[in-house]
Amino acid sequence: MTLKPQTLKGVAEEWGIDYQTFQIKVKLINTIEAYCKEHKISQRQLARLVPGLSQDRVSKIFSGQVGHMTIDKLVAILSALKIKVMVSAKAA
Repeated sequence: MTLKPQTLKGVAEEWGIDYQTFQIKVKLINTIEAYCKEHKISQRQLARLVPGLSQDRVSKIFSGQVGHMTIDKLVAILSALKIKVMVSAKAA
């Protein structure tokens, strides 16, 4: 079986989710994951920083299971890590 490389847009379409929302979640997750690696923060330590966040959920986030993770929760995680989130928008 040959797996074909997919773009974020292709994955979003395949999963039936909004591409822009998916793209934002991926960027936020990549930022969280990179910060944790750089600062040697374990999944368990990260989960302890955010009320209502479990290590299992962190594991799912880092493995790409972003469907049920809201942008609000990702921003809460970034805030707990003292990472400023900036948003911009432009007309298509």
